[in-house]
Amino acid sequence: MADWKQISGALTAISAGSRTSVWGVNAGGSIYRFTNHDASPWVLIPGGLTGIGAGVDGTVWGVNSAGNIYRYTGDLPG
Repeated sequence: MADWKQISGALTAISAGSRTSVWGVNAGGSIYRFTNHDASPWVLIPGGLTGIGAGVDGTVWGVNSAGNIYRYTGDLPG
């Protein structure tokens, strides 16, 4: 896999809206956002999801184990 670079971490779902908007969920339901830094590639985001989707416009949507739908608003002005 010469054209692939392994990124540390373990996820069960991942979504990329762009190079700078990459999100993932692990087996325990924890949510992570990619930092693009090799030393610490993922930052934990509060909440719990089983599925996640990132849009080109920067919006991020998720579904939890009960089927409830959420939109991430942590990066929006108050």
